[in-house]
Amino acid sequence: MPWQRWSVNRAALRAVTGQFVGRQSALGAVLLCALAAWFGASTDLRVNPHIAVAGLVLAPVGLSATIASTWIGSGRWDDLARFPHRRDELARATCLVAGAVILLEAVVPITLFITLADGGRAGPSSEAGIAATTAVEMVVVGLGASLLGLTLWAGERIGLRWAAGGALVVGTLLWWFAPAASALLFAVCVVATLGCTDGLRARRTQVGTVRSRRSLVLGELATVRTTQVNTLIMLVVALVFTYVMAGRGLSIPMTMAFVVVNTPLNAYFSRYLSTRAVVMAAPGSRRVFTAYARDLTLLYLMSNCLVGALVVWLGGGLVEAVAAGVAASLAGASTAVLLENYWPLTGWKSERDVMRHPRKYLPPAAALLAVVAVHVLAP
Repeated sequence: MPWQRWSVNRAALRAVTGQFVGRQSALGAVLLCALAAWFGASTDLRVNPHIAVAGLVLAPVGLSATIASTWIGSGRWDDLARFPHRRDELARATCLVAGAVILLEAVVPITLFITLADGGRAGPSSEAGIAATTAVEMVVVGLGASLLGLTLWAGERIGLRWAAGGALVVGTLLWWFAPAASALLFAVCVVATLGCTDGLRARRTQVGTVRSRRSLVLGELATVRTTQVNTLIMLVVALVFTYVMAGRGLSIPMTMAFVVVNTPLNAYFSRYLSTRAVVMAAPGSRRVFTAYARDLTLLYLMSNCLVGALVVWLGGGLVEAVAAGVAASLAGASTAVLLENYWPLTGWKSERDVMRHPRKYLPPAAALLAVVAVHVLAP
């Protein structure tokens, strides 16, 4: 029957939820929503909803890329498809579960922050009603972006991927002129995605090593798209924050800690537990961890060279920038490798649980403390 194209089997929903979603993910999402609500209600920062919708679309698209890689690309989704579930029902169940996860982890926190930050200054009830309407529209846009992003990264048909990408661009641009029409477009896309999705597929390149050197860091960077994107994004974030802080008279290298926020590399052995088991069983495991820490330090140091050059160009001290770059890179990489050696993450359902674990903030925290120490001791 035609209505079956939009129906979702409860057994498929339970299978996808049980395979990929853990209690830790739910608790982390609730905590993030609470923090966003508290920060939005207490801050004086005002965010233009027309500008915020860009982040509201980019965040779900980015999270859907990690879901496509860690859920569907891991091979466990194909294992579920071998059970007595129709492939299209399993795909629709995955879309709904992924949409719910992204809704709680990104869309709702962003919407709460923007709404409460503006709502603190809203007086009449009419303004409160407008804020509530905008919040509903933003949630619809975020949910639509989540499903379109998953289709973009993991859709089986190339035409469906192109259509999802086009709908994301058109819907984001339409928000600037008519938010209600944009929300309606994304709502239609949600229904269309559930009706047209008949399968999901995400190919994941096998991690290897570089021929010239047996470097796990360079092998990961050369073969895994998620790691490449994360490394580039955090470098751009560090450069942007450096420029913004310099515009406010703060030409200090604090932003070098952003470069160390690289969970795919910092949690390498937790993501590949079989590799860690082989390393720990073989003699000379300490040499492997030492080599990994060395290569990770050099990678962070190369990124911080760019950040340090921008700091010096904007009026910062050369000696302090060099010392901070070395200290932040060494502290962040050493902390990450020590955690992987003595406190690996093993009890996870999907690789995405490793990416979202609160432990990921310890290496950048160590890097930030190192930069602060250099700043205090610098002449």
